[in-house]
Amino acid sequence: MRLLKIKEVADLLGVSVRSVERLKRDGKLPPHVLVLGAHRWRSDEIEAYMRSAQLRFDAEVAQR
Repeated sequence: MRLLKIKEVADLLGVSVRSVERLKRDGKLPPHVLVLGAHRWRSDEIEAYMRSAQLRFDAEVAQR
């Protein structure tokens, strides 16, 4: 497990830093931690979030 910077989270999710900020603000991302005033996310939690999002997408496509 490592702590990811906001840019790293954005790159993993394939979105902009601004989108990550929006997802964080809206409570749609896993909880973050503050390290010297900077937001960081646990890599294992972001990976679980990505798997969960893929499962929701797959279920939605299957219902079409």
